[in-house]
Amino acid sequence: MSRHSHHRRLIAAAATVAALTVAAPTASARPIDSDFYQAPQPARVTVVRAPAEQGLNWRDAGLGAAGMLALVLVGVGGAQALGAGPGHRRPSAHS
Repeated sequence: MSRHSHHRRLIAAAATVAALTVAAPTASARPIDSDFYQAPQPARVTVVRAPAEQGLNWRDAGLGAAGMLALVLVGVGGAQALGAGPGHRRPSAHS
């Protein structure tokens, strides 16, 4: 695939995403089980008490580090697949 062809596909994909974003309908919310003009009732409040912190949670830190490593590997893999890696040149056909 030539570089020009890849560039066109990228522009077409970006234009499609932009068009779908603009064409997306906006949300409107109305209560379906009460009269529209009736005054709203106050919401019930639930108090939740969390236990005191006991320092760094290593399990959560490990999960965050693993998630970040996965994102970095996906990004590097995507860059390699697109040929954007450092020092990577695609062979060009000479006619």
